[in-house]
Amino acid sequence: MNKKLVFYYHFRKNYYWLVLNILALLFLLGCIICQPALMFWWQTQTLVLLFICTLLMWCYKYLMKQKLVEFDKHGVKIDHNQILSWEDVTGIEHRQVKCWFKTLSVITLLTKKNIDYPYNFMQKRCEEIGFGAFSIPLYDVKKEDIAKIYKLLSDNIEERK
Repeated sequence: MNKKLVFYYHFRKNYYWLVLNILALLFLLGCIICQPALMFWWQTQTLVLLFICTLLMWCYKYLMKQKLVEFDKHGVKIDHNQILSWEDVTGIEHRQVKCWFKTLSVITLLTKKNIDYPYNFMQKRCEEIGFGAFSIPLYDVKKEDIAKIYKLLSDNIEERK
Protein backbone atom coordinates (compact mmCIF):
# COMPACT_ATOMS: atom_id res chain seq x y z
CA MET A 1 0.00 0.00 0.00
CA ASN A 2 1.83 3.05 -1.28
CA LYS A 3 -0.78 5.72 -0.82
CA LYS A 4 -2.82 6.77 2.18
CA LEU A 5 -6.46 5.62 2.24
CA VAL A 6 -8.92 7.48 4.47
CA PHE A 7 -12.48 6.45 5.36
CA TYR A 8 -14.97 8.87 6.91
CA TYR A 9 -18.04 8.62 9.12
CA HIS A 10 -21.31 8.86 7.24
CA PHE A 11 -23.89 10.55 9.51
CA ARG A 12 -27.13 10.39 7.56
CA LYS A 13 -29.72 8.80 9.83
CA ASN A 14 -29.90 11.61 12.39
CA TYR A 15 -31.36 14.31 10.16
CA TYR A 16 -34.69 14.34 11.99
CA TRP A 17 -32.91 15.69 15.10
CA LEU A 18 -31.47 18.49 13.00
CA VAL A 19 -34.92 19.31 11.60
CA LEU A 20 -36.43 19.35 15.11
CA ASN A 21 -33.62 21.63 16.30
CA ILE A 22 -34.21 24.09 13.45
CA LEU A 23 -37.99 24.04 14.01
CA ALA A 24 -37.56 24.72 17.73
CA LEU A 25 -35.22 27.64 17.01
CA LEU A 26 -37.65 29.08 14.43
CA PHE A 27 -40.53 28.70 16.89
CA LEU A 28 -38.55 30.48 19.61
CA LEU A 29 -37.53 33.28 17.21
CA GLY A 30 -41.17 33.61 16.11
CA CYS A 31 -42.23 34.03 19.74
CA ILE A 32 -39.55 36.69 20.24
CA ILE A 33 -40.72 38.57 17.13
CA CYS A 34 -44.33 38.51 18.36
CA GLN A 35 -43.38 39.47 21.91
CA PRO A 36 -40.02 41.33 21.94
CA ALA A 37 -39.99 41.51 25.75
CA LEU A 38 -39.13 37.77 25.78
CA MET A 39 -35.60 38.60 24.61
CA PHE A 40 -34.86 40.18 27.99
CA TRP A 41 -35.63 36.99 29.96
CA TRP A 42 -32.53 34.99 30.80
CA GLN A 43 -34.43 31.76 30.06
CA THR A 44 -35.13 32.86 26.50
CA GLN A 45 -31.56 34.04 26.01
CA THR A 46 -30.32 30.66 27.29
CA LEU A 47 -32.60 28.74 24.90
CA VAL A 48 -31.53 30.85 21.89
CA LEU A 49 -27.87 30.36 22.79
CA LEU A 50 -28.41 26.61 23.26
CA PHE A 51 -30.12 26.18 19.89
CA ILE A 52 -27.48 28.25 18.10
CA CYS A 53 -24.65 26.24 19.71
CA THR A 54 -26.27 22.93 18.77
CA LEU A 55 -26.74 24.13 15.17
CA LEU A 56 -23.05 25.04 15.03
CA MET A 57 -22.19 21.54 16.30
CA TRP A 58 -24.44 20.00 13.63
CA CYS A 59 -22.70 22.09 10.99
CA TYR A 60 -19.32 20.87 12.22
CA LYS A 61 -20.50 17.26 12.29
CA TYR A 62 -22.11 17.24 8.85
CA LEU A 63 -20.15 19.78 6.83
CA MET A 64 -16.65 18.84 8.01
CA LYS A 65 -15.59 15.29 7.21
CA GLN A 66 -14.96 13.23 10.34
CA LYS A 67 -12.17 10.66 9.94
CA LEU A 68 -13.01 7.09 10.86
CA VAL A 69 -9.85 5.25 9.91
CA GLU A 70 -6.71 5.95 7.92
CA PHE A 71 -4.52 3.29 6.30
CA ASP A 72 -0.99 3.70 5.01
CA LYS A 73 2.15 1.58 4.61
CA HIS A 74 3.22 2.23 8.21
CA GLY A 75 0.00 1.27 9.98
CA VAL A 76 -3.58 2.10 10.77
CA LYS A 77 -4.85 5.23 12.51
CA ILE A 78 -8.31 5.09 14.09
CA ASP A 79 -10.12 8.40 14.65
CA HIS A 80 -7.66 10.89 16.18
CA ASN A 81 -5.45 8.33 17.90
CA GLN A 82 -1.77 7.65 17.29
CA ILE A 83 -0.88 5.38 14.37
CA LEU A 84 -0.77 1.65 15.20
CA SER A 85 2.05 -0.11 13.37
CA TRP A 86 1.18 -3.08 11.15
CA GLU A 87 3.83 -5.14 12.96
CA ASP A 88 1.84 -4.83 16.21
CA VAL A 89 -1.43 -6.09 14.67
CA THR A 90 -1.92 -9.87 14.86
CA GLY A 91 -5.51 -10.20 13.68
CA ILE A 92 -9.00 -8.76 13.49
CA GLU A 93 -12.20 -9.73 15.24
CA HIS A 94 -15.79 -8.71 14.58
CA ARG A 95 -17.61 -7.91 17.84
CA GLN A 96 -21.12 -6.97 18.87
CA VAL A 97 -20.85 -4.66 21.88
CA LYS A 98 -23.46 -3.08 24.14
CA CYS A 99 -23.51 0.70 24.45
CA TRP A 100 -26.42 2.55 26.04
CA PHE A 101 -28.89 -0.32 25.55
CA LYS A 102 -27.91 -0.69 21.88
CA THR A 103 -25.93 -3.44 20.23
CA LEU A 104 -23.24 -2.02 17.96
CA SER A 105 -20.87 -3.68 15.49
CA VAL A 106 -17.15 -2.99 15.67
CA ILE A 107 -13.97 -4.42 14.18
CA THR A 108 -11.41 -4.91 16.92
CA LEU A 109 -7.75 -5.07 15.99
CA LEU A 110 -5.96 -7.73 18.00
CA THR A 111 -2.46 -6.69 18.98
CA LYS A 112 0.66 -8.21 20.46
CA LYS A 113 0.94 -8.22 24.24
CA ASN A 114 2.63 -5.27 25.95
CA ILE A 115 3.09 -3.08 22.88
CA ASP A 116 4.63 0.34 23.39
CA TYR A 117 1.71 2.60 22.47
CA PRO A 118 0.52 5.89 24.01
CA TYR A 119 -3.12 5.07 24.90
CA ASN A 120 -5.43 8.05 25.30
CA PHE A 121 -8.27 8.31 27.83
CA MET A 122 -10.94 7.05 25.41
CA GLN A 123 -8.89 4.00 24.40
CA LYS A 124 -8.41 3.06 28.05
CA ARG A 125 -12.15 3.45 28.68
CA CYS A 126 -13.09 1.44 25.56
CA GLU A 127 -10.81 -1.38 26.68
CA GLU A 128 -12.69 -1.57 29.98
CA ILE A 129 -16.18 -1.80 28.43
CA GLY A 130 -15.43 -4.45 25.80
CA PHE A 131 -14.84 -2.44 22.64
CA GLY A 132 -11.09 -2.92 22.70
CA ALA A 133 -8.54 -0.13 22.57
CA PHE A 134 -8.22 -0.44 18.80
CA SER A 135 -11.81 -0.73 17.58
CA ILE A 136 -13.22 0.56 14.33
CA PRO A 137 -16.95 1.33 14.69
CA LEU A 138 -19.11 -0.01 11.87
CA TYR A 139 -22.14 2.12 12.67
CA ASP A 140 -22.47 5.44 10.82
CA VAL A 141 -20.34 3.99 8.00
CA LYS A 142 -21.35 3.23 4.40
CA LYS A 143 -21.84 -0.47 3.62
CA GLU A 144 -19.31 -0.42 0.77
CA ASP A 145 -16.72 1.19 3.07
CA ILE A 146 -17.14 -1.65 5.58
CA ALA A 147 -16.23 -4.22 2.91
CA LYS A 148 -13.19 -2.17 1.84
CA ILE A 149 -12.01 -1.79 5.45
CA TYR A 150 -12.28 -5.56 6.04
CA LYS A 151 -10.34 -6.27 2.84
CA LEU A 152 -7.58 -3.76 3.63
CA LEU A 153 -7.16 -5.08 7.15
CA SER A 154 -7.15 -8.72 6.05
CA ASP A 155 -4.71 -8.10 3.21
CA ASN A 156 -2.25 -6.14 5.35
CA ILE A 157 -2.34 -8.64 8.22
CA GLU A 158 -1.84 -11.60 5.86
CA GLU A 159 0.99 -9.75 4.13
CA ARG A 160 2.85 -9.30 7.44
CA LYS A 161 2.63 -12.97 8.49
